[in-house]
Amino acid sequence: MNKPPAGSGACCLPSAKGITYIRVGPDRHIIGLQKLETVFKQLLAMSLYPDETTDEELVSMARRFNYIPNKPSIEVDYAMALRQAYTAYCFQQARE
Repeated sequence: MNKPPAGSGACCLPSAKGITYIRVGPDRHIIGLQKLETVFKQLLAMSLYPDETTDEELVSMARRFNYIPNKPSIEVDYAMALRQAYTAYCFQQARE
């Protein structure tokens, strides 16, 4: 998972453990989310791959550990970013 350089405007320190940074929305704001790897491991354990999981599943699982505004347009932006991050995670897991 990508970690942005210090001073990049991310909400969390780049060296913070358990933080994954994703780019959300049309302006591609960098957002730090906690325990995203845990969410992705759970999705894999349920055999839900990126093209099989719903936007609602992605957002609701990430929301267990993070604040995601309860606004449909923002949820869509998060779902797109989470799906992209989950796809990258699955690709990385397949290479290991």
